[in-house]
Amino acid sequence: MTGMPSAQRPPRPPRADARRNAARVLAAARQAVAVHGFDVSYHEIARLAGVGVGTVYRRFPERAQLLEAVLLDVLGELADSAEQALGEDESWPAFTRFFTGLALRTGENAGLSDSLDDRGGPQVAAARRTLLDRVRRLTERAQRDGVLRADLSWRDIPFLARAAAAEACVLDLPAGRLQVQRCVMVVLDGMRAPATTPLPGRL
Repeated sequence: MTGMPSAQRPPRPPRADARRNAARVLAAARQAVAVHGFDVSYHEIARLAGVGVGTVYRRFPERAQLLEAVLLDVLGELADSAEQALGEDESWPAFTRFFTGLALRTGENAGLSDSLDDRGGPQVAAARRTLLDRVRRLTERAQRDGVLRADLSWRDIPFLARAAAAEACVLDLPAGRLQVQRCVMVVLDGMRAPATTPLPGRL
């Protein structure tokens, strides 16, 4: 029996081990970029992923592809977190969980947001818009429910999350995950309604 011509055959799905390797490479790339920046070597990514450097090059032949994949992974994770928060009934606990996660991810991925315009492509721009729209909806819902101070703009939220994400070291004092969580709690207390000191101007 004659088989289907190769040109007409549907492409085979990736094997399970290939999918696992791709997931490991992306996770390692995200970790390496967060620590070393976008100039990290492919050898470092391969070392973290536990694969050969050829596997990394096959997954990301161009460095721009590596950058886009890392940015899409981070933005997608945050957008999913925001969507989950929007589906919760209690607006303040939902907002605080999302904001805490945003601050932690901001601290872990310092410098990523600076690359969204300079290096990200159309998919990254679309993912950023999706995330910002959900931040706006979360902010406005919490304000409608009277739990978030009314003079905040949704545009304040990413900046406040970045402010709460402690740098790795300040005045020779190392910052860990607990330090970020403490800063987040202080910032959230300042964001909660009612506000005691009005903010200057409007955005």
